[in-house]
This record gives sequence, structure tokens and C-alpha cells, in this order.
Amino acid sequence: MSKRHAQQLALATIVLLGGCQVLSLPPQSSRTDGGPVSARGVVSHEAKSQLRVYLDAAGCKSVQTVNRQFRLVTVVGSGEPEHRVLEESFDVRHCLSSESSSSEAVITAWSPDSPASATPLFRITGRGTKGEPFGNLYRMAVFGCCGSQDLGSYSSLLSGRTLFASSVRPLMIEVANRRTPRFAAFHDTFSALAPAEAMADSTVIGVLQWGDDLTEARRIVVRADRPEAFAVESLQILDGGRVQGDSTVVVWPDRPARALGLEIRLVAPGSGRRVSIRVPIDGLELAVAKATPPQGFRLSGGT
Repeated sequence: MSKRHAQQLALATIVLLGGCQVLSLPPQSSRTDGGPVSARGVVSHEAKSQLRVYLDAAGCKSVQTVNRQFRLVTVVGSGEPEHRVLEESFDVRHCLSSESSSSEAVITAWSPDSPASATPLFRITGRGTKGEPFGNLYRMAVFGCCGSQDLGSYSSLLSGRTLFASSVRPLMIEVANRRTPRFAAFHDTFSALAPAEAMADSTVIGVLQWGDDLTEARRIVVRADRPEAFAVESLQILDGGRVQGDSTVVVWPDRPARALGLEIRLVAPGSGRRVSIRVPIDGLELAVAKATPPQGFRLSGGT
């Protein structure tokens, strides 16, 4: 018996005599102190991924992949930071002889000390094919096809609510040392999924959204003078009328107020028509009444 094995056996004997149980003895190189690791209050979550090939109802040879994984995330609300255990499940079905596909995503959240059999804190569902945490938000991606743009759906990891969807990376304005974030997003009509308002009104070209990380965002609908699909080229923060390169702006309450605003640039891929719209920010709210859309375009409250 080697000296190392003798030391491990002696240590295990001492612990067992003391009424404890050693669950594992890791290799010497895996810990700085070389001591045993005992598990207390272990919470285990397990899930299975799978793949199957089959004929769908239309006779198309198809493949279904169901991928599941877990991750531990940290969220920051009004109190101390908290942890969430997320189970991410993505069910994607694709016909091998065409571009037709479907997807279903379910993101389940537990507190870290809850077993899988416990009632989860919340579930987020959608049509995404992949996802990832985005601060206190969870971004679910829906990929476009046939020339359309990808779309991100954003949900709160604090409340589980779906807050907004965006064809571009959202912007954030935050008051320093306070939990008061504001997000700006824009959902255009050239994305993988169209805004709900465009289903009933063909003049809708996009929806500007404004809100925090807890409740559904305010929706401001942008309409054109004729039906035409538009894609967002850029969504940027204005500071003193100048475009800022950063996607996040911090406001300091003990300093003079900054003249902030949003600039949305859109293009119609079919005709090449371009439009730029500016909306001032008053405090931490959008001043839609003071917006300056060009002739032929207008902003109004949405659903």
C-alpha cells in the first residue's frame, strides 16, 4: 500500500468513527488541501436529450432533436442577489427534403434548494431554437428563413413573464446605484415572426417597446402610408442629439439631466425606402408625443 493510500484510508476511518460519511475522495491534484468532499443537502436535477428520424404526417422524412441542459444563473432584484436553476428544453423538428421546420422551447426555473419534483417558480415557453441568459432576462432566439431576420424574445428571470421581442440587440438605460433599468427594443415586420399588431393592419411596419425587467413592455406601433415590409437597420441611444455607440447608458441622479432619446432607422428591402425616427426620453419614459416621424409615418399606442 502506498503512503498516499494509507493516508486516505486513515482519514476515512477517522471520519467514519466520528459518525460522518465520506461520499467521495477526489484525487490529490483536484483540491488544494487534498481533503474529502462530503455532500450535504444535495439537490439533483436530471433530464434526457434525444434524436429520432421519422416520417411526418405529410410523408416527409424528418428529424426531431430534443436537447435539454441545466444552468445556474444569478438574478438581482430589489433585495440581495438570488440564484435560479434553469432547465432549458428545445424541441426542433425539421423536414430533410424542404425548409419546413417547427420548434418548441420550455425554460423551467427552480430555486436552487428545490428538488425537480417541487413546483417550479415559473416556466417560459416559446418557439425558440436556442437561448441564453441576458442579465435578469432570458433571450430565446427564433431564426429567420428565406431572407427574413432573426428575432429575439426576452422574458424576465425574476417574474417569468415574456416582456418584449426585438429584431436587434436591446438598449438599456439605468440609474446608477438603483434597480431601475429601462429597455428599448424594436420588432420589425421583416423578422422570423411579425408583430401581433401587423396581423390585423398591413400598414404596421414595426413596434417600439419600452419597459423594465419585471413587467410587459409598453408598445408603440409605427405605421406607414402604405403596406410594405420594413427591416430595422439600427436602434441607438441619442445623448444631446448625438448617436451613442454603447448599448447601455448610465444616468447619475446627482448630475444634470441628460437630453436622451432613441433613433430608429428602418429600410424597406423591396423598394429601398428608408426612414429615420427619433423619440425623446423624458426621465425614464418615452415622450412619444414629442417624436419626429417623417411625413407618411406615424406612431401610436399598441396592444
